[in-house]
Amino acid sequence: MKILGLIFRGIRHSEVITSEPGHCKFILTVNADFVVRAREGDERLLRLINQYTSTFDGFWPWLIARLRYPNTSCDKISGSDLIFDFAERCCSAGRLLLIVGGSAHEAAMTLDRRAGSHIAIGWNAPFEAYPMSAAYIQTLRDQIEIHRPMVIAVCLGSPKQEFLIEDQLDFMSEHQVVFAYGAGGTADMLAGKYKRAPVIIQRIGLEGLWRLIMEPSKSRFKRLLSSLKIFRYIFD
Repeated sequence: MKILGLIFRGIRHSEVITSEPGHCKFILTVNADFVVRAREGDERLLRLINQYTSTFDGFWPWLIARLRYPNTSCDKISGSDLIFDFAERCCSAGRLLLIVGGSAHEAAMTLDRRAGSHIAIGWNAPFEAYPMSAAYIQTLRDQIEIHRPMVIAVCLGSPKQEFLIEDQLDFMSEHQVVFAYGAGGTADMLAGKYKRAPVIIQRIGLEGLWRLIMEPSKSRFKRLLSSLKIFRYIFD
């Protein structure tokens, strides 16, 4: 589906969680901020959205798609929702889910408790600007080689997390990683560092405002204002 001047290949939940034999499937959960940055000069992010499996994470991209293509079913699929789907897949397959960044260790413990078994590993990766150091990359690769995860959820913030995944995508495929995606604040959410907006707030597209109220900051306010630029591209 082409919408907002971008190509979305993950418009249905069933498509997103279907594996690609022999390859690590790279999933991008795209919200309004993603759209604006991709359309306003981030050429790599633009290419990633168009090339890999992109979903409608934010309410507004999803709603615009529904209005533009009323006869086509499409799902709103967030990184926070996917983590539970993939946890179930890992549990069924007897494999692990590796969480990278944020409160990864605590998030993994939460998933283990929910599953009643050991299904997740967390690496509380130290902060580094992109591109990461050779030592950082080696540690990440060591985690993959040791644990052989089925799924990797990278919680470093966008677009750093997406750039890192693409850089390591061949390595992940070689080591039988089935899915990799940028999960943003999912690790901190699972660790109890913040609460997701109530479902009704999510449904009416005010999750960004909720996060601003709960965690006020100048950068979050600027990001929220910037995301409103999505309406410039509504007919592209």
